[in-house]
Amino acid sequence: MNRATSASLAIAVLAGCVMAQSETITVEYDAPSLDRWNYPFNGSPGTRLSASTFGAIELDGFDDHDAQFVVGFETLADIADGLDASEYQVLSARVIITNSNGDEFRYDPTYDTHDTYLFLDDSLDTDDGRPVHLWAIGYQEGFDQTNWGEYSAFGGIAEVDPTQGSRYAYAAYFPFEGSEPVNISNNLKEEFDATPMAIAHTDAVLPGEFVPVDTDFSFDVDLCQPGIRNYLAEGLSLGEVRFAITSLHAANGGDGGGTGDVTYPFWYTKENPIASLFGFAPRLELTVRVGNPGDFNSDGEFNFFDVSEFLTAFNAGDISADLNGDCTLNFFDVSAFLSAYSAG
Repeated sequence: MNRATSASLAIAVLAGCVMAQSETITVEYDAPSLDRWNYPFNGSPGTRLSASTFGAIELDGFDDHDAQFVVGFETLADIADGLDASEYQVLSARVIITNSNGDEFRYDPTYDTHDTYLFLDDSLDTDDGRPVHLWAIGYQEGFDQTNWGEYSAFGGIAEVDPTQGSRYAYAAYFPFEGSEPVNISNNLKEEFDATPMAIAHTDAVLPGEFVPVDTDFSFDVDLCQPGIRNYLAEGLSLGEVRFAITSLHAANGGDGGGTGDVTYPFWYTKENPIASLFGFAPRLELTVRVGNPGDFNSDGEFNFFDVSEFLTAFNAGDISADLNGDCTLNFFDVSAFLSAYSAG
């Protein structure tokens, strides 16, 4: 933004003091309120000590992302719920999970396109290992976040017997801003690539190396992915943010490929006593501005300091100044700030 625009903005805003209109909140949750191994043959949903993620590669009748791990974090004790989604601006979000099995899968921090999973004997994948993905969650058959949980039924009528396409809650992404969530559970069969919220990273090993037990993996949510900010904001309005974790590590044998030689990760759940003792349950670190962003510094007053802090963030390219959520800092963010400030 040029000097003239900065001056115009400063002149356009009238200094004054009013009641608090925004609050920037940073919270850390050391365990989820909900975690579930979302797998069709899981006879004990919500109570397992670990949850694996793997794929049923080239296996009709089963979802490609066969074993998914759903985690949710209740936020209403720390962040006001029930507001319009526009009242929540997520500034950062990180999910952390820990594996409970060691030296059985290799670390891969890069996205593998769908064609690298097909024809496993002649794979196009050029590096060792498979990535672990973080997704939004979509629902079908009348279910949504308010009525599907840890102990709900897995799914209904399969598109292909025995279980393909039947799950009520599924890992999803948003192909463009404002779109409905798209189910990625069978992106290999349907031959499309989907962009996750994040890919798991760790500093414990190098790419291609086997992962030792009790390794932390972090997902730093890419807030510039289409639909992600609004998805998180809608969750905060409901009082809980949810994520799906998947990986397409190939599994061998049994229904859905879930038995035989283990070459895929297992993750601690909140029910695992070791996780409770050593802090290995899924965790969430979240920073969010709640309320009117015109009170940019969240001090409860609308004055020159908000203008100054907005301009500083804007000129520095800070995501906190991206008020219209398009991940581009331009006049529209200035306009959004002015409108929010005036509304205060």
